[in-house]
Amino acid sequence: MLIFYILLLLLVVSALRYKPGYNEEYLSHDTTNAVKGVFIILVFIAHVVPYIVRSGVEDVGGRLFGIVHGCIGQWIVAMFLFYSGYGIMESIKKKGDGYVREMPKRRILNTVVNFDIAVLVFIVVALFLGTPLTVRQSLLSLVGWDAVGNSNWYIFIILLCYAITYISFKYLKNHNKSLFLCSVLIFSIPVILSFFKKDYWYNTVLCYGAGMFFSFYKGRIERFAKLYYGVLLSLLLLLLVVVGSIRVSLVGLVYNLYSILFCATIVLLTMKIGLESRMLVWCGQNLFPLYVYQRIPMILLSSVDNGGFVFEYPLLFAVCCLLVSLLIACLYRYWNVKL
Repeated sequence: MLIFYILLLLLVVSALRYKPGYNEEYLSHDTTNAVKGVFIILVFIAHVVPYIVRSGVEDVGGRLFGIVHGCIGQWIVAMFLFYSGYGIMESIKKKGDGYVREMPKRRILNTVVNFDIAVLVFIVVALFLGTPLTVRQSLLSLVGWDAVGNSNWYIFIILLCYAITYISFKYLKNHNKSLFLCSVLIFSIPVILSFFKKDYWYNTVLCYGAGMFFSFYKGRIERFAKLYYGVLLSLLLLLLVVVGSIRVSLVGLVYNLYSILFCATIVLLTMKIGLESRMLVWCGQNLFPLYVYQRIPMILLSSVDNGGFVFEYPLLFAVCCLLVSLLIACLYRYWNVKL
């Protein structure tokens, strides 16, 4: 894992480009995809390491993972939610009611269908390996409420955010009122889910709403940020360090607000520093298949020789999982359903 972190660090450093003045492309598709590319690689690392640790391997990379993941935590998905909220709001501003009317089909149903295809693949893999599954588990996994070996909570949350956005903007024609209702409903998600799910299910969901707010008030925020850039960035970095160091109970609302601070910091940094990398952009563009299918090779390879393969060849295991995940992402277009 140490090798993976070093390679990722080198990739990011080589992609950094300082922009004199301000980077006008800080929210372009290429920039946001590059940022998402960095975090989807971190998600891969976060998912593959537990398989290696469970096999009994102990090394510097594993200990480093514990430190890094302990610091980053759920931030590895925070920017996904922020950029999703921002993108949805930008589309509503530009396309209006027509875009909102198409959300159930284009956003919600399209995501559900493609996610369910992946779930069926995981069910087949589970049956092949003899992993016990219940009918209830399998059915609930189709909407992300449960899982059959796959990653699910993020898909459930993003579908919920899409549905809330649709309801808010469909039945309230005034965008200010719609955004207010959307914010109230999204704010209720951590409260409700806290009774049913672990905190990682809802610890970053407010980042989606923050992205919508950023889009709605983008002009004002940009003017303010440019005027007080140095002060804002310093204050955000200080807050992140202070809140993290005092070890407050970072769950629920507190962690959501902490995550929004992190998103704001990344946005401010990209206003000055570009991230130019075809590889990272490609990873960001293929975020869905890389996220949804990456556990398939992990499950299959970790079952070889009852886990002996992972124990004997942990680096080869991780590399194979990465290569297969990339291959699946390359081939995904052949079964990607577009409604």
